[in-house]
Amino acid sequence: MAERIDYQIEKYSFADVNETPRIAQQWAEVIDECRQVRAGSTERLRIALLNVDYVTSFELPFRLLLVRAPQLIAGLRDELPLSQKSAVFNGRRFGCVYSVKSDLSKIPDEFQYRLSTRICREGSSGETATPYREIAREIKVPRERLKRALENGLAVTALDGLFWFGIQRIAADVAVLRRKGMRIMTSEVQVGDSLTGTLRSVPVYRCA
Repeated sequence: MAERIDYQIEKYSFADVNETPRIAQQWAEVIDECRQVRAGSTERLRIALLNVDYVTSFELPFRLLLVRAPQLIAGLRDELPLSQKSAVFNGRRFGCVYSVKSDLSKIPDEFQYRLSTRICREGSSGETATPYREIAREIKVPRERLKRALENGLAVTALDGLFWFGIQRIAADVAVLRRKGMRIMTSEVQVGDSLTGTLRSVPVYRCA
């Protein structure tokens, strides 16, 4: 039987602390449409870009559960007239704001995001969310959380990294750990989640 992991999302709140009611409503409508049509990753991003005044590189993985957001953005540049500008997230992370609108002057330059979740993890190998949550409570630095999970023999998917470790680009952190001597295997696993209502393959990492 092929390995599969299901994420049952009982609570999922992600927003900028200064988010306007307009932006909040736009995102709510985007998530509802994506769920109704069971949109794939590219289509989720397209729906967001066409219906939200602007999106940020920091929020896209969290809002839409995108594993490869930069590549997806690049793939839509020939289709959509995207404007962009630089921004600062949570006081220390740098990234971009994207919009199909040409005037970005009224879009903030800084964002402070907060994430609150309650998620159940059910995997065919028997791993639940508990060990991932415990590591998140014990360790603050995202990459160190990933390192501890791998050292403890856990399989870590891109969504595990997103939900519990605060990692948006897990492949980059895995590359750093490999350069420091960790032997990490990469494969793919089928994952389903109740937020998007989709089943797809995502990277999963284990210690060799």
